[in-house]
Parts: sequence; C-alpha cells; structure tokens
Amino acid sequence: MFLGHYGVAFALKRVEPKISLGTLFVAAQLADLLWGCFLLLGWEHARIVPDPNPLLNFEFLDYPISHSLVAALAWGIAAAAAYYSWPTRHTNRHWQASALVGAAVASHYPLDVLVHLRDLPLAGNDSLKIGLGLWNHFGLSVALELLTLALGLAVYIGFRSRRHPVRVGRLVVVVVVLVGVYAAALLAPPPSGMTTVAVSDILLLLVVAALAAWADRQPTPAELAAAPRAPR
Repeated sequence: MFLGHYGVAFALKRVEPKISLGTLFVAAQLADLLWGCFLLLGWEHARIVPDPNPLLNFEFLDYPISHSLVAALAWGIAAAAAYYSWPTRHTNRHWQASALVGAAVASHYPLDVLVHLRDLPLAGNDSLKIGLGLWNHFGLSVALELLTLALGLAVYIGFRSRRHPVRVGRLVVVVVVLVGVYAAALLAPPPSGMTTVAVSDILLLLVVAALAAWADRQPTPAELAAAPRAPR
C-alpha cells in the first residue's frame, strides 16, 4: 500500500494538531523508509518479477526487520519514545502526541496485510506469513488506495480550525505529487534493479514528507491575527 498510509497520516494530524504532518508522513511510511535502507545494506532482500499486473512486480524475499508484526510494534514504540524525548517547548499533551506517532508507525503493518500476498511475517523470516492478497485484484487495490487517502483528506479538511487551517494550494501540491507518483509507478515499466528501487524509495519518502511539512506549516502570530474567527 502507498496512498493509504498517507490517508492515515492526514487523519491523525487532526487527532493531535501539534504533530507536524511531515512527521506523520515519515511515521506512517517508516517501514518502507527502513526497507529501502535495509535493501542497500543487504539486510533485507527482494527481486523484480515483471508481471502484467504492475502491483505484482516485486517478490519480497525477506524483510522481517522492517515489515513484520513484531517490527511494526517495536519501531512504533521506538518512534514514540524518540518523539517524546525530542526537545520541545510545546509539552501540553506531549505523551498523547508521542503515542499517536507510534500508532502511525504501527499502522503500516495492518494496512499492508490488506494488499500484500502472504509474505508479511509475524516475527522472523521463518515465522507465519500473512496477507489478504488484494494486489491480485488491480481495480480493488487501486480503489482501496484512493478511498483511504480520500477519507484521510476528508478528516484533515473537515476538522480544520482557525489555529490549524488548510492551505489549499499547498495541499493540492502534496496530493497531486502523491497521486502522480502512484500513477507513475503503475504505468511505468519495471525498474532496472533493486538498488534503483531502494534509492528512489528513500528519496521519494523524504521529499514527500518535506512537502507535507511545508504544506502544514503552523501559522505565524500575524497570520492568526488576520484570520477570520470561525467555529472549530
């Protein structure tokens, strides 16, 4: 799954507005970010298997450090602890915000279970592997991705407030980039090699997170003073 993870990030932003949307974008896709790093390090492995269904162009050979259930929970706890310990002046509800960052990280696994084939381990590579296999059904998979993103956007836009506005132009840029990248991945030929996949994965996820932080920048005091008052 790709777009669906960002739908979760958009929704969680409105649960706790103090968290940067860029942080939530990284958290929701931390498993894939780590996967790219571990591919380069040779700790996890996958291969390209061209298929008429572009959702099945990769065979994930082993990735228990980034994509097992145990890893999702462990990385979620680590991310929550890191966010909690990060220096900040905004300590109100800080533990709740930290818990949501951890939840965003852990949410990656159940969403992936919906679409992956039976290749997601519970723990180590030799443990039980699960996956409902929606990737076998191209139309359903794409519809689920778009629906999950749309629901997250609806929460993000619908629960905006004066102190936490929606910058429409910037949000459009982020959404166009997300959907454009997803469409390109479906329409483009399989990549040339896994090193290209790993590097592209890391760069893409970081750039998209930076765009999200830019789109969700907190208003300045002057902007707040000039903004019309409206009910939350």
